[in-house]
Amino acid sequence: MPRTITCQNCGKIFPCNPRIKKQKFCSSVACQNARRNVTNKKKLKKSDQTRRLSRSRKKRWRDTYPAHEYQKQYRADHPEYVISNRQKQKQRNNKRQKDAPAMIVKTYALSPQPMPDGAYMGFEVKTGKIVKTYAYMPAMQRQQGIESHLS
Repeated sequence: MPRTITCQNCGKIFPCNPRIKKQKFCSSVACQNARRNVTNKKKLKKSDQTRRLSRSRKKRWRDTYPAHEYQKQYRADHPEYVISNRQKQKQRNNKRQKDAPAMIVKTYALSPQPMPDGAYMGFEVKTGKIVKTYAYMPAMQRQQGIESHLS
């Protein structure tokens, strides 16, 4: 009875090929592609020469087939795509909230009670999310003569 192995990519249990000593992937196309990618990544990590060759190969490809030219040509050949994309972008822009309400996460930090040293916390809440309100704590000190005006 042949030994069985669990594929590292898809997780299926399959019979082991007796000719392959360290088999970890099944024979499906997707799993073989995954195996090839893992092997190539190991080679790139291990060898400087392989990295240099890979970089030069990619650079030659980018120089020969510039992406912006491909995109220009695609848009010229597919005007319906351009119209559809513009409409979808307008919808996405309209969905975005321009003035999101301010949201304070730690509300206990806005307590009107003075802190032990006599300072009060106070700050202007701008649009956006304030996560750490204690990060902005100006010290306000009581001045002489103001107490008589307050009472």
